[in-house]
Amino acid sequence: MLVFQFSSSTAWQSKVIRKLCASPFSHVDLVLPDGNLLGASDSPTCPCISGNSRGVAIRPPEYQRFDIRRQLHIDTDKTNAVINKIKDQLGKPFDGDGVHHFLDDSVYTRNWRDPSAWFCSELCAWGCENTYWEQELLWPKGRISPTGFFFLFMFDKNVTNREEFWDRIPGLNLGVGERFASI
Repeated sequence: MLVFQFSSSTAWQSKVIRKLCASPFSHVDLVLPDGNLLGASDSPTCPCISGNSRGVAIRPPEYQRFDIRRQLHIDTDKTNAVINKIKDQLGKPFDGDGVHHFLDDSVYTRNWRDPSAWFCSELCAWGCENTYWEQELLWPKGRISPTGFFFLFMFDKNVTNREEFWDRIPGLNLGVGERFASI
């Protein structure tokens, strides 16, 4: 099972990203089989199990104060291929330039696939390219937001929890003030 966790934190930067994306989410991580999260984030104070705390790292599930979290489950035999592809990027720095491109409405102004640094949703989309999707994405922008990445799965027949996606994650330890009943 391939699982992505879509979230937002209580940080002001998260609120800005949500507003710019018209979304309840500002972040996405790949959920590893052991429950830890693999993704790209620029938070040096968050615990880091391995990788770069200011970039691509494996982090514990409660690594920051979340505002909201939801998980998307995809039934596929390509889970290990996606995990391994993303794990190969451990240690790469965070792509702060990617965040600035949320303000840019131009087409093809930036190569979101540049492997020298990663923004969370671009790392996950890149990890699914040529592994899960078995082809390169045709994407009209120089960035992929967490919402854009989420929308790529909206009509995917392999999503197993479409109806329950907005429900609270079973067994989740809620953070102080974390929302789960509504968005």
